Amino acid sequence: MWALKLTPEWVGTDARSDIPLPDNVRRYYIASSTHGGGGNNGGFDASVAPPATPVSCPGNNFGTGVLPANPVPHAHTVNALREHFRNWVMHGVTPPDSVYPTLNGKKGDGQQARGRNIADLVDANKQAMSFPTLPGLRATVPEPDFIMPVLDYDWGPDFNYSDASGIPTNAPPPIRQALRMLVPRVDADGNEVGGVPVVLLDAPLGTYLGWNITADGARPFHKGQICNYVGGMVPFARTKAERMANHDPRLSLEERYGSHAYYVARVRQAAANAVARGFLLQPDADALIAEAEASKVLR
Repeated sequence: MWALKLTPEWVGTDARSDIPLPDNVRRYYIASSTHGGGGNNGGFDASVAPPATPVSCPGNNFGTGVLPANPVPHAHTVNALREHFRNWVMHGVTPPDSVYPTLNGKKGDGQQARGRNIADLVDANKQAMSFPTLPGLRATVPEPDFIMPVLDYDWGPDFNYSDASGIPTNAPPPIRQALRMLVPRVDADGNEVGGVPVVLLDAPLGTYLGWNITADGARPFHKGQICNYVGGMVPFARTKAERMANHDPRLSLEERYGSHAYYVARVRQAAANAVARGFLLQPDADALIAEAEASKVLR
């Protein structure tokens, strides 16, 4: 969403309406995750004990991000989808309906979002997203100009925009407009809504972001701007006293889960939901539950 400029393929270049999908197409969105996913495990310990090594922002002049890496995995969802797609092609068994955030207030599977006509895609800024003010981040982020935009260039009358053929006579080309960029709304914790069920998102240990902020350092050219392609994470405080001291609006781990055992129970519930909806295979669910049981969450 934030660096790869995804939403125009969902809502067009005018961002006024959702582009309908054919019956033989599925679209699944893994919310609040980084490009490529955060790894093959559940991300439980990474959420409570972020690594000291800063995350690297791809590109030769971006440097590092101010936030630790986003651990939300893609692997388990992709495992389930691969099985569905094989069954679709080989046996004619249709996969789960599409699930992705939309403009029209309905989920991609056609079910109205939580019974209300509320758009899950909104303008890419703090106010429109209802993004909370979190410790470790400047109070205004994400600002309207934080997202990487899609720029509409005027390459001249001899250039064919449909297939990039012809001759670009304007060099450098002037910018005619910056397209309106949309992103998913977030919940009270700052996590995106409108995606497929993912265990770590349904039993969260922090705020998981599809973006990060470039830090200062040896290559400060993009300092304070978006960290190219990389997501970030702001873990929940462990206790109420800790979150109050940090002016953190999100419930602490102890406030929301109470104990390690209750957190594992929430993971079991989240895993069962993802399996029932077709976005998690039972062996992966069992592995995630075992990881949660062995994790350091509230120990």
